[in-house]
Amino acid sequence: MAGGKVMTRDLALATCINAFMSLNYYSLLIIIVQYSSEFGASSAESGIAAGLYVIGGIASKLLFGKYIELFGRKRMLVTAVAAGTCVSLLYLFAVSMPVLYAVRLIHGLSYGIIGVCTSDIAAKLVPKENKGEGLGYYYLSSTVSTALGPFIGLTLGSSGMYDLVFLTGTSFYIASLALALLIRVPEEALTEEQVKEAKCRGLRSAIYSPAIPLGLTSMVFYLSYSGVLSFISPYSMEIGVSDAAAFFYLAISAGTLLSRLTSGRRYDRHGANRVMIPGFVAFMAGMAVFSQTSSPAVFLLTGFFIGYGSSIVYAICLTIVLSRSPEHKYGVTMSTFSILSDTGTGVGPSVMGAVVSLVGYRDMYAFSILVCMASLMLYMSSHGLREARRHGASGT
Repeated sequence: MAGGKVMTRDLALATCINAFMSLNYYSLLIIIVQYSSEFGASSAESGIAAGLYVIGGIASKLLFGKYIELFGRKRMLVTAVAAGTCVSLLYLFAVSMPVLYAVRLIHGLSYGIIGVCTSDIAAKLVPKENKGEGLGYYYLSSTVSTALGPFIGLTLGSSGMYDLVFLTGTSFYIASLALALLIRVPEEALTEEQVKEAKCRGLRSAIYSPAIPLGLTSMVFYLSYSGVLSFISPYSMEIGVSDAAAFFYLAISAGTLLSRLTSGRRYDRHGANRVMIPGFVAFMAGMAVFSQTSSPAVFLLTGFFIGYGSSIVYAICLTIVLSRSPEHKYGVTMSTFSILSDTGTGVGPSVMGAVVSLVGYRDMYAFSILVCMASLMLYMSSHGLREARRHGASGT
C-alpha cells in the first residue's frame, strides 16, 4: 500500500498530537537538570526530577491502560490532555525540589495515558499488512520533536527563561486538546467476556505477558540512551563543544528521519532482523565515538548514528508486539510494552547520574555501550534467533 493511503486524516491528527506531546517532553527534559540546580540540587537529585515524569507515565499506564477500550479511546484521550494542560501550568509555582518532584510526577501521569491512547489509535488506524510503514510515519512526529524540543529548551533555558519554556509547553497541550476533539476514533465493540476481563482487578489483567520480552529489550536499551538525553548539556560544556549542543538533536533527528522513512517498509518486506541489528550496531558505534570525541563536527556526526539506531528499537519492537496482539487488547499491549520501555528512560537518568559521579561523563557513555549490548542479546533471545531460524528454513 502506498504511503499516501496509509496516512489518513485521523492518523495525521494522532501524529500531530504525539508531536506536540513529544515537544513538551523534550523541551522540559533538556532543561530540567539545569533548572533543578536553581534549587541547589545534586546530579543525582536532578536525575530524579528528570525521571519522575516518566515514572508517573509508567504508573498511569499500569493503572489505566486496560480501561482505554472500555472507557473509549477518544474520551480517555481528551480527558488526559485536558488534565495535562492544567498540570503543565503548575511548573510556574514550583518553588522547591519537593514541589518540582510532585509536579513532574503528576504531569507524567497524564503524559503516560496520552501516549498510550495516541499509539493505540494509530495502531488501530493502520492496516495490519502495513504496520511497520504506518507506525513509522506516526513516529516521525517524535523525530521532529527530538530536534525542535531540545532546541526550544536549550535556547530559552540558556537565558534562564524557564517560565517561557513552561508556558510554551502549555501551548502544546492546548493545541493537542483542540486536535483531540477533532479526531475520529474507531472504538472497539467489546463482548461481555472482554468487558468483564477489563474490569478485573489485579496485575494480570493490566499486563499482556507476550509483550514482556521485547518490552525488556526496549527498557534496557533506553537505560543506555537516557544518558544522552539527560546529560548532553553539562557533557558538552565539559568537552568544550557547548556551542554545538543545540544542534546535536538536529543531527539525532536527521538519523531518526532516515530510519523512520526506510525501516518500516524494510521490516514489512524483510523482517525485523534486517532492521534491528543494523540499528543496534549504528547506535553502539555512535556512542563509542561520542564518548571520546572533543571535535564539534564529530560530536554532531555521532548524533546522526545515535539517532538512526535509537529510533529503530522502540518502533520495531512495538510493531512486532502489536502484530501478535488481538485488536481489543491493543491498549493493555501498549501499556505493558511502554511501561517496561519507559522504566529504562525513567530510572536511567538517576542510574547514569550515579555513574557520572563515580567515573565521569566519558566513562559513563562508554558504560552505556555495554548496556546496549545487553539489550541486543535480549532481542536476539526473545525474537531475533527465532526469526533467523525461520528465514533459514524457508531459504529467504
